[in-house]
Amino acid sequence: MSAGLIAAPATGARPALLWVAMLGIGAAWGSTQLLAKIGMAAGHHPVGVTFWQALIGLVILTIAMRLTGRRLPLGRRHLAFYAVCGLLGTALPSTLSYEGIRHLPVGVQSIVLSTVPMMTLVLALPLRIERAEPLRVLGLGLGLAAMLLLVGPEASLPDPSQAAWVVLPVLVALSYSAENVVIARWMPPGTDPVQAMCGLLLAATLMVAPTMLALGATPDLSDFGWREGALLASAVLNVGCYLGFVWLIANGGAVFAAQTAYVVTGSGVALGMMVLGERHSPWVWAALGLLFAGLALVRPRRA
Repeated sequence: MSAGLIAAPATGARPALLWVAMLGIGAAWGSTQLLAKIGMAAGHHPVGVTFWQALIGLVILTIAMRLTGRRLPLGRRHLAFYAVCGLLGTALPSTLSYEGIRHLPVGVQSIVLSTVPMMTLVLALPLRIERAEPLRVLGLGLGLAAMLLLVGPEASLPDPSQAAWVVLPVLVALSYSAENVVIARWMPPGTDPVQAMCGLLLAATLMVAPTMLALGATPDLSDFGWREGALLASAVLNVGCYLGFVWLIANGGAVFAAQTAYVVTGSGVALGMMVLGERHSPWVWAALGLLFAGLALVRPRRA
């Protein structure tokens, strides 16, 4: 589930409220990596956790649609759209993300996942959805340099063997980016963001369920404890933050809402340090600085 789904005109809420909402949404979204790290320590299979994440999100959004009088479009084009986005936006990236967080620090995974806007730009350029402006190309270069700093120097990660696991959040970011491009190019007309998310979560749930059963990966919830509670909180926060992000774009504009990425990354790094005692090398901090600079350059110039 990525945050790049929606583009809507700003309606002009009060600036103070927008800033509070942006900071709150970003901090809450950033906490989901910490919650996932805590929850996955219980030993649950990533495929099983992905199923429950998708199912919980589906239930919440179905209730939201009923309360707002929406219906889920089920035409042939819509079903194909849900299937592709369900794979790229939840089934594949969530499974890889849950596996990656088992092996990587929360801060490092948060940094890598924040490359989604950069990868989206790379995928959008050949389709002419976006333009290759010089500053945005420079931003892509800074993002690449940040990734090289993370995996290049031997002292960048707490354990050099963790460098191989960085591939997983990179693939997660790539999958989210592909989802963003599919949404920008092929989302059926008249489909609103809540309908799109509900449909793709339905598709993801149906995709992941057979794999979970075949692998015997159904989470054992008979001894539901605080780690399982962390996974539940992560799933609920993901949906809540997504809905908040929809509101933020509608009221503050896409450019303002894009700044949420900085808060998500920063809070992910900070929470990993405060709660789990993570400490990062100068290489990781340099990578974070380059990444923030790159994000500032690649973000859209207009709402």
